[in-house]
Parts: sequence; structure tokens; C-alpha cells
Amino acid sequence: VRDGDEFVITGQKIWQTRGMEANWIFVLARTDPQAAKHKGITFLLVPMDQPGITVRPIRKMGGAPDFNEVFFDGARTSISNVVGEINDGWTVANSLLGLERGDEAATNPVQFRAEFDRLVEMARDLGRLDDPVIRDRIADAYIGVETMRYLGYRILTGVLTTGTIGPEASISKVQWSEHHRKITRLAIDVLGAQAMVVEGRAPVRGYRADDPGAPNSTASWVGALYNGVADTIYAGTSEIQRNILGERVLGLPREPR
Repeated sequence: VRDGDEFVITGQKIWQTRGMEANWIFVLARTDPQAAKHKGITFLLVPMDQPGITVRPIRKMGGAPDFNEVFFDGARTSISNVVGEINDGWTVANSLLGLERGDEAATNPVQFRAEFDRLVEMARDLGRLDDPVIRDRIADAYIGVETMRYLGYRILTGVLTTGTIGPEASISKVQWSEHHRKITRLAIDVLGAQAMVVEGRAPVRGYRADDPGAPNSTASWVGALYNGVADTIYAGTSEIQRNILGERVLGLPREPR
């Protein structure tokens, strides 16, 4: 609700990654309750260090409180913190999501290729490369990281030539997230019974792959497995991404209301 030169915000939002560490948050707030659906929403930047904002960390099954629920009870932000136009925040949000997924095109292939190389090294050290099923699954994982690399080139080339990121970024999101679920399950199968004893260095992040150069500890791979379970949910579920591709790329009809 607008109050002079400020907006007053009341409501809540769940799944804020690293929200407990943030000093600012962006909020998509309904500022025109009479407007239809995606209209009447404003994109606001809101300072976190103020009365009226409560952050509740949520502990994941891996143990880390990487995401949070944020409650707004009369929190305030200046009109000058509106991004884009008032009541046109959905346009800004769509641009943001496209840029987020497009940026991943440059970084994900590096991270996931390093993870694949670690997996092969671990399989070799444990003598699992002689298992034909393991070898077949490793070959499938190699195809996955190479596909990710070329999808990244495609997206970055498109940005350089057109200056925009289209719905093809959704292809990348589906591909890397589902690849990561498969490769982390493979890593646990390579470890076998060793995976039941979780020890060593855990992943440095609660999402995506561990850092390049990370040790092949059971804690690293079990943590990556937990992250992989969430990969197809956060940043747009695989179902949502397929809807985007079906409607905007293939021209299929929208789902019935």
C-alpha cells in the first residue's frame, strides 16, 4: 500500500535462498488489487534491516539452513526503490529470470564438468570403471555435461547477436537440473556402502555442484545428492520450464484454466 513517498508491505514469501545473510531483498508486491493477474504488481527493493521484517531459516535435509521464509509486517521502502514502473513489475521479473538462467549458461558448464571429472577420478580410484553398468552411466553423464556446454554456447551466442535471452534458457535449466540428479545418484552408487558413513568436507553451497577442486569426500557427494533433489524444483520447476517451452517455443496451446 502506498503511503506518501513509501510503500508499506505486508505478507510473506517462502524459499529465499541465503535470506538470513541478506541486507536487501527484492519483492514482487501487489500494488493494485483490482488489476488482473500479472498486472498490478510492482518490483520493489526493500532494506532488510528494519522493524517489520522477520527471517525464519528453514533447515534442509542436508542440515544447512540455506533458504528461508520472510515475513513482512508493515515493512517500508521508498518509492525511489521501485525497479521499472509501478504496477509493471511482472515485466521486470521476467527479464530477471531470463538473465538469471542465461548467466548460468557461462558458469554451469565449468562447475558441472569439474564435478564429472571428480566422479571419474573417484570411480577409477575405487576400481569401479570395470563395471559395465557404471561405465555406461558415466558415458551418459559425459553426454550430459557436453550437452550443457553446447547449450551454454548457444545461449551466449544469442545474447551477443540479439542482446536478449529467449525461452531457450529454459532448455538449459531443465537439462542441467535433471543431469545433476542423475550424476549425484551415480556417485552414491559408485561409493556403495561407503556412502553410509558421511564424513569429510561438505559442499560449500546448498545448491548445484560443489566447487571445482573439491575433495571426493562422502560428505561432498551426499551433500551434492541432497542438492540434486532440489535442483528440479528451485529457480523454476521442470514442469514450469516445460510449459514455457511448449507454449513459447513449440506454440502448443496453453493449459486449460
